Amino acid sequence: MSRQILITGGAGFIGSHLADALLARGDRVRALDNLSPQVHGPGVTRPDYLSPGVELIVGDVRDPAAVRRALDGVDVVYHFAAMVGVGQSMYQVQDYTAVNGLGTAVLLEALIERPVARLVVSSSMSIYGEVM
Repeated sequence: MSRQILITGGAGFIGSHLADALLARGDRVRALDNLSPQVHGPGVTRPDYLSPGVELIVGDVRDPAAVRRALDGVDVVYHFAAMVGVGQSMYQVQDYTAVNGLGTAVLLEALIERPVARLVVSSSMSIYGEVM
């Protein structure tokens, strides 16, 4: 049975690979991603590596309207959206906290209004820093 999946941060490295796997098993995939220049380079264009089978919504996880739009008809959410770059997180504290913390809160509030069958939350080294 095909499910509608939302991947926040779905145009990123992990999200795009998950999207490929989900599409291969027959799921429908939507990605919510802000296409941050730090990750995707200048300009807001769909990455070449993102499967054409992925419905891309360009938007910010901190924007309640964008999150509600992305959740429409969704059965499962994989939450990968995060601001990356451990070094910058040390001096752009407010930006990182807003995207990583507030973005998750916006998603959770939207899910209270529109529950899904499953929520999978992932993290990365952005939480604890690089191991040297």
